[in-house]
Amino acid sequence: MNRIKEMRKANGYTQAKLAQILNTTQANLSGWEIGKWEPDNKMLAKMADMFGVSVDYLLGRDAPANTRTLDNAYVPDAIIPYPVIGTIKAGYDGAVEELSTGDIISIPIEMLCGRPASDYFVLQVRGNSMYPKILDGDRVLVLRTDSVDSGTTAVIIYNGDEATIKKIVYSPGANWVDLVPNNPEYDTKRIFANEFDQFRVIGKAVKLIRDI
Repeated sequence: MNRIKEMRKANGYTQAKLAQILNTTQANLSGWEIGKWEPDNKMLAKMADMFGVSVDYLLGRDAPANTRTLDNAYVPDAIIPYPVIGTIKAGYDGAVEELSTGDIISIPIEMLCGRPASDYFVLQVRGNSMYPKILDGDRVLVLRTDSVDSGTTAVIIYNGDEATIKKIVYSPGANWVDLVPNNPEYDTKRIFANEFDQFRVIGKAVKLIRDI
């Protein structure tokens, strides 16, 4: 008996959501879960990497998922796979459109601070306006929220354009909000009250994820 269904549920995914992340159909995923057919080796490797287990474990041929043979290996309690969002755009009726890069990154569950996985997304940063704190190509774990405290680094959409990441600065009762870059080569953008309908916070940057 394979463990694909077990790992999907343990990571909080519906069949439809996991199928979307894996770029397959829900019918295919359902067939894998009930053993009607088996995914190919490439898909098995992709799922094993997402869930932090071996291919043999997924196929029910291995020791428990938290067993590793490497000495001194770090084994987190659980791994949550996130598609990496490359672009976020304003959509119709107040919605936003999240466009994936096609990459998937695994986040240790302890980074979520007890919140459900759906409260977060991972955004790949473009440009160097937040240099040196955040570099072009860095990925950021973002907590979904529509408001943040002054001084918070947040992901925002302004003027119907693509999402950007900036420090949000404001004073209580003021009729303006400043979008502040870290890089001194970029100017601060002040948004006044008559422009607030074109401005929205969509998340708070909580963790920086950088390859070394």
